[in-house]
Amino acid sequence: MLLGLGIVLGFASIGFLCWLLFLCAVYAAPLFVAAMVCTMLYDHAMMSGAHAILAGIAAGIMVLAFGQAILASSRDPALRTLVSLLLALPTALAGFGMTLGFSGMGDMGTIPAYLFATFGALCVGGAAWTRLCAIQPV
Repeated sequence: MLLGLGIVLGFASIGFLCWLLFLCAVYAAPLFVAAMVCTMLYDHAMMSGAHAILAGIAAGIMVLAFGQAILASSRDPALRTLVSLLLALPTALAGFGMTLGFSGMGDMGTIPAYLFATFGALCVGGAAWTRLCAIQPV
């Protein structure tokens, strides 16, 4: 009974984490930029901890706002494709890492794990790119 419940809850939790990854996929690039700005400012002693965090949050908000503004206002397909790919690339990397972590939970070999992770990166990055391309210009 408990073994079956553990298996069901394990699958449910993995499904929930995958759903959460797909839901938050568009925000991977602003989060990445925020983390990098915060880390750079704090590590190089340019700002204190709280100020570096606030600067990182501001940088992430600016990336999100500028990216969505460009996608919402530009009619040039090359610019829209470039911006959406730049915003979806960190999402693909996050999908790769997450599916590689999931494949590491089982007894999967190295090559199948990396193939599975590559497929996961394509799925998550493609989902984010599709959601970004759905933003119609005004």
